[in-house]
Amino acid sequence: PPTPLNPSLLVLLGMVAVSLAATFDVNFSLGKVSGVVLGVLVFWAITRWVTTRTRLGVAIAGFVLAGSALAVLGLVGTNWIAKFPVLAGVIERLPKAIRGLPGAEEGFQPNGVAGCLVLFVPLQAALLVGGAHGWLRLRQPSERRGRWVIVVQALLLTLTAGTLVLTQSRGAWFGLIVATVGALAWHGRAGRRLAVVLVGGVVATAIAIGPARVFNLAISQAGPGVAGNVSGRMELWSRAIYGIQDFPFTGMGMNAFRKVMPVLYPTFLTSPDVDVAHAHNHLLQAALDLGIPGLIAYAAIWLTVAALLVNVHRRSSERAYRVVASGLGAGLIAHFVFSMTDAIALGAKASVLFWFTLAL
Repeated sequence: PPTPLNPSLLVLLGMVAVSLAATFDVNFSLGKVSGVVLGVLVFWAITRWVTTRTRLGVAIAGFVLAGSALAVLGLVGTNWIAKFPVLAGVIERLPKAIRGLPGAEEGFQPNGVAGCLVLFVPLQAALLVGGAHGWLRLRQPSERRGRWVIVVQALLLTLTAGTLVLTQSRGAWFGLIVATVGALAWHGRAGRRLAVVLVGGVVATAIAIGPARVFNLAISQAGPGVAGNVSGRMELWSRAIYGIQDFPFTGMGMNAFRKVMPVLYPTFLTSPDVDVAHAHNHLLQAALDLGIPGLIAYAAIWLTVAALLVNVHRRSSERAYRVVASGLGAGLIAHFVFSMTDAIALGAKASVLFWFTLAL
């Protein structure tokens, strides 16, 4: 179907094909290649089908339920890492029902679960705050049914947000904070004033206390291992830049970084025995997988979607569409911020949720 993203998607798929010629092992890269193809096909299938108000309402309901299902799977299948003592007692009581899946033998990685959940929480919150003025008007339910739907929305939001909190993903939490400030700044003068007050208060406090003390306080209160994580991330990013310099036009092939880095760009802070699946930055990872042309196409997808959401929010005469655009936009902002220090790589199993978001 014709969409504004098609030029970027075609370039992206073209670079996926090129990467097959660059990878050291086609079979090793094929899983991620198939994941990208699947994601793009899901995007096109949804955009082809969602052509009416009713179908949009069904798709939004399906999206919300998909996020809730992910939250349930996360509660019973995540390999929890205790970072904050206040949450340790809760996660110890959660069942470990899902184990042994390919690529997640010990359970799901909590940061990966959080990186997906941030796509859903802002939209669920926007629908709940919008109430009958938001998604409900797309379906025009009865008043009684509308009240029940709002109750269900509140319960699903509690489930999704609660699971996100339990993941203890600092990157996802920070992404949600940035998205919240952005949403406040976007919604009217009162929201902008509140955003300015919040940001100004943080800046004034930092200046009064001193940047060095603020940094040390943030590190000490952000859970164990943060300093090591920061150093490790910076080392990985430097190795990723070396890889992009060596493979600028074709990339090194999808999923190849995890095997090429220990051989060509060994790290000092990370043991060679540790499987580093990606560069912990989605922009660097896109360039590693698909070269700089692939990075340009990937960035163009983000910019195009941002322009579409802004256009809908500014020009739509119906509150329902503005509510949905706000929720989707805030979720993508949170996901983008999260992906600057972590990543759900292109072609990963969970990345199909990213394509679902883009389709909406």
